[in-house]
Parts: sequence; C-alpha cells; structure tokens
Amino acid sequence: MKTESQRKLAVVYARYSSHSQGEQSIEGQIAAARKYADAKGYTIVHEYIDRAISGRTDNRDAFQQMLSDCAKKQFSVIIVWKVDRFGRNREEITFNKYRAKKHDVRVEYVAENLPDSPEGVILESVLEGMAEYYSLQLAQNVRRGMLESAKKHRATGKMPLGYQKAKDGTYEVDPDTAPIVQLIFEKYASGSTMAEIIKYLNEQGYRTTKGKPFTKNSLPRILSSEKYIGVYTYDQIRDENAIPPLIDKETFATVQELLKTNRRMPSHRWSYTDFILTGKLFCGHCGSPMFGESGTGKMGVKYNYYTCQQHRKKPTACRKKSVRYDLIEPLVLNEIRSILCNDDLLEFIAENTWQYYLAQDTEQEQIRAMQKQLSDIDTGISNLVRSIEAGLFNSAIKARMDELEAQKMAITKALADKELERGFKLTKDHILYFLGRMKDMDIRDRECQRRLVETFVNAIFVYDDHLTLTFNYGGDSRTITLSEITDAVAGAGFVCRAQCFTNGEPSELSRYLFTRTVLRLGSSAVNYK
Repeated sequence: MKTESQRKLAVVYARYSSHSQGEQSIEGQIAAARKYADAKGYTIVHEYIDRAISGRTDNRDAFQQMLSDCAKKQFSVIIVWKVDRFGRNREEITFNKYRAKKHDVRVEYVAENLPDSPEGVILESVLEGMAEYYSLQLAQNVRRGMLESAKKHRATGKMPLGYQKAKDGTYEVDPDTAPIVQLIFEKYASGSTMAEIIKYLNEQGYRTTKGKPFTKNSLPRILSSEKYIGVYTYDQIRDENAIPPLIDKETFATVQELLKTNRRMPSHRWSYTDFILTGKLFCGHCGSPMFGESGTGKMGVKYNYYTCQQHRKKPTACRKKSVRYDLIEPLVLNEIRSILCNDDLLEFIAENTWQYYLAQDTEQEQIRAMQKQLSDIDTGISNLVRSIEAGLFNSAIKARMDELEAQKMAITKALADKELERGFKLTKDHILYFLGRMKDMDIRDRECQRRLVETFVNAIFVYDDHLTLTFNYGGDSRTITLSEITDAVAGAGFVCRAQCFTNGEPSELSRYLFTRTVLRLGSSAVNYK
C-alpha cells in the first residue's frame, strides 16, 4: 500500500509527431504538465519524452520505458497533455492504462479535464474514440503524401541497414553498413544459425541502424526484406530494380527457403490480457480480487479460470472456488448489452456525462470570460465612437480608443489560440453517437468486449449462486466494496433485479448462473427493463 506522500509522486510523458508539430510542442506540453502538477500538489520525479514519434503506435522507447518503470513503485501518477498523447488506438490506450493500473498508477490529462466520477470513465472512452478518428484522418493525409513519394521510389520510412537516403530521397548504398548486410546473408545461407550470427556481429562491434547491439529480433526483418534484391514496395506499389541491390537473387531465394524450414510456429500462451474482467472481478466471500489463470484437465483439455487471490494464497482463508471464464464473461457482456439496448438509459448516461463535462470544462469558462471581455471592450469602443460623433474628440479619447483597440486585438488573438489549443468541442450528441457505436459493436470481438467492460463496469462480485454487478454511471469513481454491496443487497439504498441466464432450461450451471445486478444511479438505484 502506497503512503500519501508516494501518491503525490508523478512523472510526465510528452511526445510530438513529426508530421504536424514542432519542438516547441514538447516544451509546451512539459510546461503545462509542471503547472498542472503544482496545482495538484504533485512532485514530478521524471520526464519521459519521445520526439518525432507518431501516436499511431505505442512502439515508443520512452513510452515503453515509462510503462516498465511503473513496476518500480516510484510514482503514482502519469501526467500527459491529452488522451491522444497516450496513444490514438482505443485498444492500445486501454491496455496501456491497464498496465499502469496494475501497479496502482493512474493517468491524468492536462488539457482534458475528466471528472473524477463514473461519468469520467465514459467521457474518457468518448475522447479516445474522437482521438482515434482524428488520428485516422491525419493518417489518410499523410498516407496520400507518402503515396506520391512512393511513386518516385523515395524512402517513406526508416532507412534499412545497408542503405542511406540520397539527395532526391531515394535509396542509395551505404558503404559502411552494406557489407554487414551481405555478411548476414552469406552466413545464414551457408548454414549458420541466427544465434551464431548475432554473437559474431556483436563481437565484431557491428550495430543496428539504431546503434544498438543485434538481438534475435534484428535478423528476421533483414533476411526477409526484398529491398536487398532491389524491390521497392509500398502499399500496392511493387517495382523491381528500383533500389540498388545488395544481395543476388539466388542467395536471397536460398535464405527464404531456409527461413521456411527453420521457422517454428509459436504456441499460444494465455496471458492476463485475455481475461477481460481482470481488475473488475472480486470474490463475494472475502472481497479479494479474482485473477485469471489456466489449467489442463485429465484429458488434456485446457481450461481458463478466474480465481480468488486470497483462496489461491491460502485455501483455508477463503472457500471461494474458481469460476470458468467462459461461463462468467458472457453473463457480464449480456448485462452490458441490455444497457446499450435501452435508449432511455443511454440518454440518461449521456446527459449525466455531458453535465459533468460542462462542470469540469475550465477551458470553456476561460473562453466565456474572454468573450465577456471582448463584449465589454466593444461596448467601450461604441461609447467612444458616439462621443466622437457628438463632436467630442481630444487626445485622451484617442489614447483610450487606441488602448481599447490594442486590448481587443490581444484578447482576440488569445481567444483564437485557446480555441485552436482546445481542438474539437465535445457535445452531448458526440457522447450519444459513441454510445450508439458501442451498441453496434461486434460483441464476439475480443477487443470490443474488453472496451465495453472497461467503459461500463465498475465492479463484479462473484458468489456461489449469483453475481452482483455495479456500473459506471452515477456516484463516485472509486470501486465499490464488498461491505457496500452487502448493505445494498440488504436494501440500504439499492434496488436489485435478478435474472436467470439458463434460458429456462435446467442445467448443472443453474446453481451459480443466477445473477443479481445492482445498478448505481447517483445515491440510489432503480430497476431497468
């Protein structure tokens, strides 16, 4: 458990894309993050920066280092400029936030004031969707420009080992690194293993394009790249003899056959990321988290379970048995789907989320204040004009007129900057639109399931014969506790409804597939149909 002082320790993550932003963007993000930290009483212990890196991928050195450092327990808050700084793909954002949350590290946004409430969870999901939309739109524009470059056989990405960029942007042989590529192909074609080649390269002091030692991931990309036999590829463009070849086609063909022969398909490993209820599921007996694990039956069949953490450590401390994931997850997803199919309830969620957004939108308050200043200045200018029209004109009136005009120009510029900085304006229709999009999502898709659970579910308590669910709309943002659930079911402020999920057909599962759902709506709860 972290102390209060530890919970005040924060780090900053900043990045900018080379397509649309400059170096000042990094400095601006960091300055804003420091100001935000001061206001919150946080102490910044480190700053992670990725320069000229796109948000379309989370393969960013500083970003990955930051996520790894979460495990060191040296900070509790990650401060970023906006949602899109943490990645512009919803699934990646959700997964990365989960990696941080595992170590009790939360993500806070400087320029997007998300309410500290369940509505904030839904609002964040909407903003992630908007960020992905604008990212795709930007990608289309960038892609159009790259396609034009590709038609001229210009390099459209990082230069591979063995080549350098010519003055006209095309590929030309790098005399310093081309021999390394040729050596790699020769050794592999003659029967050397990748491990042997990597060891030799590193012993000789050779380095990758990033200046780092070669690893097991370095060689497959090199050995399979057709660029080394002169083939230029981009999207549907494929032109032979468009790049100076480093390897003859016979050697390349030999290497490809060896790669096929030596390749071994990796076996699928079930990881915690495959258990979509992780972090939401709790034992109904002791209140401990339930985590996913796998096991193999006597017949060799693999099973995946959610197991009580306390029971796993000491079976006598909690009697809750493990529950199969393929039995419990469909129950939760069906409950979420019933919410999405209720138009009145979606309207209720959207309205509450929108109201929270308005209440927390300090930038909008600043904009309104500047607009009020402009209105007051316009009124003052109009009064001076009427005085001049009445024949009253002197140096004092002229000086005051010049002063008001200068103020108007300064505030108009500041207002324009604020509007540009703020980006798109979120409306209630945006929230309804994205909630509607969720309703149309393919419930069978694993990433869609994960997103629905992350957005709507607050906590799930598993008992021997039923489930109790709480959802993210109304109340505060903390996770509901077992004692609160016990009081709620007893009638202290909550109304519950029960539903059988066996479709009226008796089965061995009916002993515990009988669920009880608790809906949190503000300080009370109501049934929904």
